[in-house]
Amino acid sequence: MTSEYGTSRLSHDLIFKEYLRRFLPEFLHGFFPDIAQHLDLSEYKLVDQELISNLPQQQLRVADFVAEVKTLDGEDEIILVHIEVEAGNPYSLAWRMFNYYSLLRALRQKRVLPIALLLIPKSGGLGWGTYREDLFGHELVVFSYAQVALPDLPAPEYLDPDHPALAALTALMDMKDVHPAQVKLEGYRAVWESDLTEGDKLFLINLIGTYLPTESIPDIGGETMIAIREVEKMWLDEAMEKAREEAWQEAWQEAWQEAWQKAREETWQEAWQEAWQKAQLKTKLDMARGLLGLLDEPLISQLTGLPLDQIEALKREADATGGNGGVE
Repeated sequence: MTSEYGTSRLSHDLIFKEYLRRFLPEFLHGFFPDIAQHLDLSEYKLVDQELISNLPQQQLRVADFVAEVKTLDGEDEIILVHIEVEAGNPYSLAWRMFNYYSLLRALRQKRVLPIALLLIPKSGGLGWGTYREDLFGHELVVFSYAQVALPDLPAPEYLDPDHPALAALTALMDMKDVHPAQVKLEGYRAVWESDLTEGDKLFLINLIGTYLPTESIPDIGGETMIAIREVEKMWLDEAMEKAREEAWQEAWQEAWQEAWQKAREETWQEAWQEAWQKAQLKTKLDMARGLLGLLDEPLISQLTGLPLDQIEALKREADATGGNGGVE
C-alpha cells in the first residue's frame, strides 16, 4: 500500500520507528507535555517486539514502536510507551490499539501508554481516540488512546527553531496560508542551526525531503527556492561524500598500520594488497552503519556492495546496542 506521500507503509514504519528511537523525548514533550512531565525520558529502552504475540491460533502481531520508560511520580515504576504509525487504514485503528494494549499489558505485565501517530488528513488532529465494546445493552469496555494526526496540525505553530525534531514534522502538517517552500526552508533551517549530532541532522533533513520533495512544491522562485536547493545540495550530496571520505581515511589508517607490521615478515606487495582489501571492507561497513535508519537494507546493500545478510546483521547489532542519545 502506498500513501499520498508516495511512500509505502513499510517505509513509513521504518522512518518513524527510527524517528522515535532518536527523538522520543522531543515527540512526547512536544505533543503531550502533561504526560511527559511524569516520565524520566533521560533514558529509555526499546522493547524487542519480534514476538508481541504468539498465542495459540493467533496471527503474529508486531507493534511499530514500544519502549520501556521510568516514571518520576510515586513509587518507581516502568511503563511501556506504545506508538503505532497509521498511514492507510484508520477504520480498524481503535480496535488494533485496544488489541495491542491488551496483549502488551498481559504479556509484559506493565502499564501501557498507547499513542496513535496518523499520517492521514481529517483524522482528528491532537487528542484522544476511544474504543468501546457493548454486550446486551451493557458497556463492557471503554478504552482510550492518545493520537497525533500530523496532517491536521498547523505547521506554522511547530516551526520552532528551538525544537528541530518537531519542526521537521511540519513537512507532513497543514501548511495553512504558508507556502510549502517556506515551510520546507524553515524546517531545514531549524535542523541546520541546531546543536543536534550530524547523524540526527542528516536523518531529519532526509525526513523533510521524503515527505515534502522539492519537485512537488510550486516554484515561487527567488531566494527561498535557491536556499532550499543549497541546503539539499550541502546535506544530501556533500554530507554523504564527507562521510565516505572520513570512513575511508579511518579504514585506510587502521589497515595500513596492520600492513606495516605484516610487511616485516612478508613481501610489500602482499602486505599492500591485504591493506587495500581491509580498508575497502571497513569503509563499506562504516558506510552501511551510517545509512542504517536512513535507507532500507536492500538499498544499503546495493549502494555498498555488501551482501544483504551482512547488512541485516549490522541492523540487528545496531538494534541490540541502541547507541543513540539516551537509548540503552
